[in-house]
Amino acid sequence: METRPETLLEELRAALRQPDGTLTAHLREYAPQDIAEALSLIDDPREQARVLMEMDETLASEVIEYLEPTLVDEIFEHIPLQKAARLLQLIPADDAAQILDELDKAKAEALLQQMAPPEAREVRELLEYPENTAGRLMVRQYVRVRPDWTVEMTLDYLRQVGREIETIYYLYVVDTRQRLVGICSLRDLVVADPSKRIEQIMETDLVVVKPETDQEEVASLLSKYDLLALPVVDDLGRMLGIVTVDDVVDVLVSESTEDVLKLGGVEATEEPYFRLSPWDLVRKRVRWLVFLFVAQLLSGAVLRTYDEAIQKVTALAWFIPLLIGSGGNAGAQTTTTITRAIALGEVRWQHIMRVILREFRTGLLLGALVGAIGVLNALVWTRIGYDWHDQLRIALTVGLAQVGIITLATTVGAGLPLIAKRLNIDPAVMSAPFITTIVDASGLLLYFTLAQLIVFR
Repeated sequence: METRPETLLEELRAALRQPDGTLTAHLREYAPQDIAEALSLIDDPREQARVLMEMDETLASEVIEYLEPTLVDEIFEHIPLQKAARLLQLIPADDAAQILDELDKAKAEALLQQMAPPEAREVRELLEYPENTAGRLMVRQYVRVRPDWTVEMTLDYLRQVGREIETIYYLYVVDTRQRLVGICSLRDLVVADPSKRIEQIMETDLVVVKPETDQEEVASLLSKYDLLALPVVDDLGRMLGIVTVDDVVDVLVSESTEDVLKLGGVEATEEPYFRLSPWDLVRKRVRWLVFLFVAQLLSGAVLRTYDEAIQKVTALAWFIPLLIGSGGNAGAQTTTTITRAIALGEVRWQHIMRVILREFRTGLLLGALVGAIGVLNALVWTRIGYDWHDQLRIALTVGLAQVGIITLATTVGAGLPLIAKRLNIDPAVMSAPFITTIVDASGLLLYFTLAQLIVFR
């Protein structure tokens, strides 16, 4: 069964084969978001460029807003420079800045020179801010009002400028020096007495961010305070712009995708899967695989060290997959839980000892439960070929090792993400494969140390 984007894709291709004007007329019944999704399904950037070229420029610019910047980069290779510049200047400056940031500097500069000076200047100012910050996300167009205006005066002003402002969630009250002194929601304005002054209805308990604030913190503040936009101010409190919730949703999707990939030991990419060649996929994965392969050599070294013990009691080897597998899984669970808690702001560096102790206790309980099953399992597996004294020793070794390995895994899995965050490393880097590799080697060492003390005493 075809989905809506796939159906629209076939209609797009059919319309392209018709006389000029057919495509534009056909697309009027579709939302820009749907057109962008269908356009993304086309493999050839030249064909994508042709579809955009056939559209009305207003519609084409709206479609571009919903395309991945990397995809727009490929499409612009097949669109005349002046045409591409006109499309860019029709979209919000923050979206244009994201697209230009994906291009090489020469191409980006050429496009900026072709854009109208006011739009180009606004985009240049945004590009001066570091990546992944509020400055890159902010919108310059917002409603500024004075505290001494009446509600009636403000409503009249909104009727005059409302069509030029992309988003009107709040009114930002500034003084003569453009310093933010209050915020008034559109709802409060509409229901207020027309004779009241803005300073009488505005909120003065402000939640603001600086242009250098990380985009994840911006998203966290919007979510925490249930806001639709956040004002961006400089060190003197002067308004620079606003970050709207729709831009933050895009950030959250991007960040969550990146974290999921890192948790799997894969480098993040903004490219769609089918646009990546097999060699691209290799490059995204090989670094982690090689690192983990080298790290796994430690496990081999431990096994070689205790080779004589394994030959004497071969039953010890039977339980290795069970022990290191459960330890790796426990560590991965903990790492994922703590990484999520860090992302939500529930856990911070100052909580590290509390978190480690909490996960240590959790690991002991989990290890005891799983270890009891391990003991029973060992007794069953060794009932033939071993006397009951050896059975008990092997079962006790397996049970205690299970407790120790799971406790170790949860404790290490709790601490590493917080340490990574403290060192300004993405906590997601301490992913499941990374923790599993650490637990494999250390778990084997613990297991055979217990075996030396219990089985071979």
